[in-house]
Amino acid sequence: MIGKIFSFIVTLSFVFSVLGGRMNELSQAVLQGAGQAVELSISMLGMMCLWSGVIKVLDGAGLTSLISKGIRPVLKYIYPAAYRKNCGIEEISANFAANLLGMGNAALPLGLSAMKKLSELDSDVGQRKINADMITFAVLNTAPFQLFPTTLIVLREAAGSIAPYEIILPIYICSSATVFFGILLCRILGYFIKTREKGRKKND
Repeated sequence: MIGKIFSFIVTLSFVFSVLGGRMNELSQAVLQGAGQAVELSISMLGMMCLWSGVIKVLDGAGLTSLISKGIRPVLKYIYPAAYRKNCGIEEISANFAANLLGMGNAALPLGLSAMKKLSELDSDVGQRKINADMITFAVLNTAPFQLFPTTLIVLREAAGSIAPYEIILPIYICSSATVFFGILLCRILGYFIKTREKGRKKND
C-alpha cells in the first residue's frame, strides 16, 4: 500500500512538472533529495551505533530480565486470559521489556513466540481463533512505550536541533496515553464480542 501511494506521488509530481515546464527544478530537487538522504544516513549511523551499544550493555547487565520480572504483576490486568491460564506470560513480559528498551530486533521474535502462545488459549475447543488478548498484544506492539526514543532523537540531532532530547517528556506522555487508550478500546470491544458470542450460544 505504501509503495502504491509513493508511486502515485512520484507520478503526479512528474506529470505536473512536465505540464508546468519545470523539469529542471524537478531534476534539481531529485538530486538534492538524494544527497540529503545519504548525508542523513551517515550522520545517523554514529548516534544509532552509540545508542545500540548502550542498550546492549543495559541488556547484558540484566535490565531486560529485571523489567520483565517487574512487569508481570501488571500483565494480569492487561492480559487476563493469558495470566489466568499461565499461557505466554514469559514471552509477553520479555517482549514488553525489549520494546521498552527500544530493542526492536530482539522484540520481534519474542512477539511472534508470544502470539503463538496466545493463539493456544482457546485450543481446548478444538480450533484456534483470534482472542481478546491476541488483539491487545497486537495493538500494544504497534505503538509500544519506549524509554529511549532513539530514532526520533537521532533524527532531531541530524536535523540540527539545539535540544534534541527535549521531546522525551512529551513522548512519554503521548505514549502513555496511547497505551492506555489502546487497552481501554480493546477491553470495550472485547466486552461487546463476548456479549455477542453469549447471545449466539443462547440462540443455538
